[in-house]
Amino acid sequence: MPPPRITEAKGILAARLREIRSEASITGRALASQAGWHYSKVSKIENAAQMPNENDIRVWCQVCDAEEYVVDLIAAVRNIDSMYTDWRRLESTGLRHVQESFQSLYRGTQQFRVFQHSAVPGLLQTPGYARAHLRAVIDFRGIPDDLDVAVAARLAQQEVLSAGGRRFMFIVGEQALRTQVCEPDGMLEQLDRLAGLTANTPRLSFGVIPATARPRIMPPENFWIYDDTQVRVDTIPGQYRIKIPSDVALYEKAFARLSEAAVYGQAARELIKAAGERLRGT
Repeated sequence: MPPPRITEAKGILAARLREIRSEASITGRALASQAGWHYSKVSKIENAAQMPNENDIRVWCQVCDAEEYVVDLIAAVRNIDSMYTDWRRLESTGLRHVQESFQSLYRGTQQFRVFQHSAVPGLLQTPGYARAHLRAVIDFRGIPDDLDVAVAARLAQQEVLSAGGRRFMFIVGEQALRTQVCEPDGMLEQLDRLAGLTANTPRLSFGVIPATARPRIMPPENFWIYDDTQVRVDTIPGQYRIKIPSDVALYEKAFARLSEAAVYGQAARELIKAAGERLRGT
């Protein structure tokens, strides 16, 4: 069963195609006949029981003399096609190619806005933390074990941090400082790295939402905003890519609210220091 957001998007597309046909005063059977389709295809498309492909969209608009809508409708089809990907398909051969698949997206992004509540974002992970994090994913999903190359691929992503002209804004929950993803020595190394990002880091900000804070919004999911064009949301069964402008704008608004609740600089370093002292038992 497709996720609800995809079902909704398919329904909106189906309704728009039905509206175009109705405005052209063409019956479903007439459209199918002129398009060279089985008579039931139009009904299936208009009831969201069958997804039209890009050529279907072109033919539909041509028959309905509505070719000015082709570009937008094809964009809607592509958005639905890319909206959700099952992890089982992405990770069928292991994690390396999944990590490598982000490279082109990262290279094409100028502004990153990242919120993660309970874990350190991959672009900021130390080798030890990344190794433990990816090991947990491999073990949980029962996928091919390519840990060494997957870790190398994740660390290679971090080259984008030093690429000129990009802006990075990271916000994590205080829980991310306390969730012991790896052994204490590895966690302390990770905390040291985060502390170093709280001061004099050009084009990069790192904020922490204190456990005692009361944000005006607390999203149920972690999310990454790439420029103002798309949002990535990772769930347990799969990954969403959200490209609808109104939905992207909502995530931008949520990130702004989270930014207001976060602390930066010395205040963030104090939270990181406290997490380290707790690990050391001091």
